[in-house]
Amino acid sequence: MEAPPLHSVVREVTLPDGLRLPDLLPLLTPTACWIRRSEGIVGLGVADGATASGSQRFVELARWWEERRAVVDEAPRPAALEQIPGCGPTVFTSVTYSSDSAHASHLTLPEVILGDVAGRTWVTVTTPETDDAEEGRDGGGGGDVTTVLARHGLVLGHDGTLAPAAEAGRAADDARSEFPATRLRAGAHPTEHYLDAVAAGVEAIEERRLEKLVLGRDAVVEAEAPMPRGTILAGLARDYTDCWTYLAGDLLGTTPEMLVTVRGRDLAARVLAGTVDGSLSADEARVQLLEDVKQRSEHEIAVQSLLAQLAPVVELISAQNPPAVLALPNVHHLSTDVTGRLSRTADGTLPPALTVAERAHPTAAICGTPTATAAELIAALEQLDRGPFTGPVGWIDAHGNADVGIALRGGLLDDDDRSVRLFAGCGIVAGSDPESELAETRAKLRPMLGVLGVED
Repeated sequence: MEAPPLHSVVREVTLPDGLRLPDLLPLLTPTACWIRRSEGIVGLGVADGATASGSQRFVELARWWEERRAVVDEAPRPAALEQIPGCGPTVFTSVTYSSDSAHASHLTLPEVILGDVAGRTWVTVTTPETDDAEEGRDGGGGGDVTTVLARHGLVLGHDGTLAPAAEAGRAADDARSEFPATRLRAGAHPTEHYLDAVAAGVEAIEERRLEKLVLGRDAVVEAEAPMPRGTILAGLARDYTDCWTYLAGDLLGTTPEMLVTVRGRDLAARVLAGTVDGSLSADEARVQLLEDVKQRSEHEIAVQSLLAQLAPVVELISAQNPPAVLALPNVHHLSTDVTGRLSRTADGTLPPALTVAERAHPTAAICGTPTATAAELIAALEQLDRGPFTGPVGWIDAHGNADVGIALRGGLLDDDDRSVRLFAGCGIVAGSDPESELAETRAKLRPMLGVLGVED
């Protein structure tokens, strides 16, 4: 059955004094989220979506969005919002790390998107066209803006102020005061399994089978009652302001690493590889990261791998040199920003953002070098289905702009939100010590464990 056409309308709004997107999250039931430094977009409800699996998952999702956005009837938007990426119909995506994962890859088009970027605040409402579309044209064929927003706990005043309904505020207060008790349990394997995997990886590197390998492990947090997603996201956005706090499907977290940002023809990426604990001072971290041969080697491998993988879709590309040190509350990373310009295809068009993301994925920072050898060894040693962990996560708008990060520092919620499977991994190179790598995974689990109220 053919999906119905969609109608989309954008309204510029204002938030009550002092409120930003992270403040609203506990008051809402988000289905999608992308926030950094209090700015970004939050999705509510689902207007449409698609799933894909296997080696063609990027292609199938990109094709679906190309076809679907072509039949979205967009009402004229305010001139001040015309050039803002993420304004208008925008899909959120989560793509699995591996093509043979049992998990599906997703695109979700929210019914409502609340945006706050560059001093502008707006709502986008996207609903199916109906026979009475003309009657409710201002809010999409499925009803007026006010009615749709009310379904999601938001009240739009006559003066354009958008505020949470009183009922939403009371529910959020209850959620904050009664966040369910949680406990941490082992994941698919005990920690000894991870120590053995790292030792085997180091041995393979010493045998010159590969240069670098990224190995992950999982852990599970269980709760006595459903965990409110909005409260979790608000905590991550508050504590990790320099990361991108994300929700796509059942995947949520706060990633410090951008796989690709697309703005028209302009491309940007951020490579993180090389890590020390956040308890170190800034000066100590700089010494350990910038002067340590292992750390610099791991980082350079990741940068060169990304440049090589993106070469087929760019006409220009360059990497920051030397790398910087990125300080986060839980860890310090070596960080390199990459910028470039996309090449046009034979028909003069630009490659879809998901095609660019597919070229960049998997980076050496989450897989290894050479990629094929590392991927094969990961499957043998981890003995995990990563699902969307370390896969691309982010958003793509109707004009092809996109923010696509790497799904790190996060986890996958179960169907009733009573448990979340967390993941963390480390880059293994010559000289890596299993106990040190295990300690690094604990540091990387800290963002999610902290907001969920448990300790490792």
